Amino acid sequence: MKSSYLDLHNCKALLPNSHGLPILKRLDKCLTYINEEDLNTSGSITRLIDRNKQNPLNSKNRLCNSSIEISQKANLLTRELEINSIKGPSDQPALLHVILSGEIFWKAVIPLQYLLKGWGNANDGYQCYVHTISYNTGPKMDIEQYLQRFSTNSKDDYYYVGITGRNWLKRLDEHMSEIRRGNRRRFYSAWKEGLGINDVQYISVLKHVNKTYEEAMTWEEHAVDKIAYGSQGLNMIAGGFKGLKQLHRLGLTARENISLQEREKAITEYIRKYPRAGIPNPLISELWKDDEFYLKVLKNRNKTLTPDQVKSIRILNVKGLTIEEITKKVNALNERQVRNVINGITYKRMD
Repeated sequence: MKSSYLDLHNCKALLPNSHGLPILKRLDKCLTYINEEDLNTSGSITRLIDRNKQNPLNSKNRLCNSSIEISQKANLLTRELEINSIKGPSDQPALLHVILSGEIFWKAVIPLQYLLKGWGNANDGYQCYVHTISYNTGPKMDIEQYLQRFSTNSKDDYYYVGITGRNWLKRLDEHMSEIRRGNRRRFYSAWKEGLGINDVQYISVLKHVNKTYEEAMTWEEHAVDKIAYGSQGLNMIAGGFKGLKQLHRLGLTARENISLQEREKAITEYIRKYPRAGIPNPLISELWKDDEFYLKVLKNRNKTLTPDQVKSIRILNVKGLTIEEITKKVNALNERQVRNVINGITYKRMD
């Protein structure tokens, strides 16, 4: 397709897989409306493109503040596509929210300027990102709810900060592969724990592109210190150069100055030598000790039994019904699920 505003090369590099839906065509139409038809935003996209062209790739102030916020929702099951824009905060760059729903609810947030003409190759240099796992989101958050929640640092949000010298989505694919393999890093354990829960949302935010190694490491160090190394943090070690020093002090690297690939190997060795370091985030562990949270999660999981079903299984078992009869009566997933309840293997905390 041809586009009046979008750099299609950067869109392909930075945006999630469209799964055959016409996401870029709809986005281009939305930009046309914002730039040419809405009197409140007339010429705003052109100004962003001019900003891209006027500032060199290594400029510190290429991103400019704009109140443009675009939300693009794609339901991968129903193939429905919805796009809208709102007036967001004026103290941040223009943002595009790409929301993919289906088996999970995943949102990618990307500064719009990276996707517009005149930016240059957004895949050059290092990219910086933050992944967030948000619990207790209720109905899936729209833009306004998202902005409100993340301005208040909700205690139900858990953060992983990362950088890559390749591409942030390819790096995310690698993270997903490690999750499927059962890797015990804190971020992987937390991501896997949220799967199948109705009110959990995964949010990936691309923060910066075209950074030098030193710039990316410095950003990561500060970002981990700020949001991802405390009780709500999912990083295994400190960020940036501080993390390299930490690995060296632990005897996991021969020197402090190592590549990101060498850092990954050292963190893997860290998990092997200190297996408890990979257990889920302490705050998540504490939440699982809380009966109310435990029951809420079980209720929201698609393939788990509700408290009422568990209670019925035990009553019907006392009454002498067979496992086959109980399975049909309570509408359990299968006989094994019922048998595990009766034998005290699962749902032991439910009275």
